[in-house]
Amino acid sequence: GAYLLPRCQGWSEERFGLLALNAKGDLLAERILSQGTATATLISPREFFREALRYGASTALAFHNHPSGDPAPSREDIQLTRRLQAAGESLGVPLADHLILGRERYHSFRAAEGWDQRG
Repeated sequence: GAYLLPRCQGWSEERFGLLALNAKGDLLAERILSQGTATATLISPREFFREALRYGASTALAFHNHPSGDPAPSREDIQLTRRLQAAGESLGVPLADHLILGRERYHSFRAAEGWDQRG
């Protein structure tokens, strides 16, 4: 979040991106995969993980911004996160997190939902 927040300030439309990470959590690549209207951008789990695999990622972090400045996740954001998690598990490239970037704050699905505490 601290890395991404300053980078997306001033984006007027929604952009969806990927951070490809190696096993140590080092950044291999940062890619913007789509940019949309002011309200929505859709990305398919297939394109997301295709990019992650291109860079040989061990895990992949999804991020997108909310131009409104409010990082609260929408229903679509929650559904997409579930689909990315499921796809990542089946490909063996787990989703590290999905960050929604607002103006000064961001929402981390990992932190909010306690992914680290599970199972």
